[in-house]
Amino acid sequence: MHTHTHTHTPQAGSEQLAIKTVLMRGGSSKAVFLDEANLPRDQAARDRLILALFGSPDKRQIDGLGGSDYLTSKCAIIGPPTLAGADVDYTIAQVSVEHPLVSYDTNCGNISAAVGHYAIEEGIVDAVAPWTLVRVHNVNTGKILRIRVPVANGQPVIEGDLHIDGVPGTGAEVQMDFSLTRGACTGRLLPTGHASDFVELATLGRRVEISVVDVANPCVFVRAGDLGLSGYEAPGTLTAAQLAALDEIRVKAGALAGIASYLLPFQVSVAPPAGYTEFLTGGTVPADDFDLAAHLFVEHIMHKAYAGTGATCLAVAARITGTVVHAVCRPRGLRDPIRIGHPSGVLGIVADVVPDGSDWTINEVMFSRTARRLMQGTAYVRRARL
Repeated sequence: MHTHTHTHTPQAGSEQLAIKTVLMRGGSSKAVFLDEANLPRDQAARDRLILALFGSPDKRQIDGLGGSDYLTSKCAIIGPPTLAGADVDYTIAQVSVEHPLVSYDTNCGNISAAVGHYAIEEGIVDAVAPWTLVRVHNVNTGKILRIRVPVANGQPVIEGDLHIDGVPGTGAEVQMDFSLTRGACTGRLLPTGHASDFVELATLGRRVEISVVDVANPCVFVRAGDLGLSGYEAPGTLTAAQLAALDEIRVKAGALAGIASYLLPFQVSVAPPAGYTEFLTGGTVPADDFDLAAHLFVEHIMHKAYAGTGATCLAVAARITGTVVHAVCRPRGLRDPIRIGHPSGVLGIVADVVPDGSDWTINEVMFSRTARRLMQGTAYVRRARL
């Protein structure tokens, strides 16, 4: 019996297209990173390529790189900066698992954390120890994110003692500043002109109070109790009727705010702090460890942890008098992080937001993530899908 000891890289051939691919984890999400120069300029052709690369639509995404989950079916497209003051352009594509859809409506705060690493590793931004500032233009929202990446020996530091609930182990801290992302979708912090509004829900047969806030990504907040929920339900346990009510809130809040999107605004239920069981580990989270509970919903699915952009928006909303978030959240000092209890644990985020006449000034919105490169290589896309 002969054993082959040599290896070779198969060529794409006539039936498959080869494309350079990097897989990165940012926070509690994963994304395929692609160089914009390697993608078609035509949007429809680009979407077909991304769908084929991910193996969508298919709930297992078995014929592609998708992870059959909203949090792992993301594509980050990186290119040269097109906005003054930025070092790099970053477009996030949310690839639907079961539908032939690629959405560019939202940013992803978790994946944003990995863009700093990628920009340094690819030589787009020079590495400066001990911290390198990467100014990222998120094309989806037209806003600049400021990401501080720890650096040593010319490369991002990976190992550290920061633990993020929803991610195993620990890693080096990446600091994310979203203070420049006010009005990311609508151009306004309070898109309806009010801290709260009431909407009539046919699904529930009554009206409920909501707050629409637009920072990083627009969110509509509602008390879990107003939906007949505790605010501590586990992912995958809501009924079709409960999800329908949340989707009706998305549609009606979007109409009030001038947002037309099948994803936005993100729907977020909030509840006062109470002890609960963590979804991933089964551990107990005491009520004293967080300031409010929040569940974020996108495309009829409850986030298994919590979106970074959604956390940014929630923390700012918690500082604005009159919102349902402010009413539910435990009072915190201005420099104390707002601690969000989510299905997989707790996420803290500093929101320095102060009244400015009839408006509000956002001085800082900062939270920490970890990130790392998981894989780089060549992916193969079936030309028949293109």
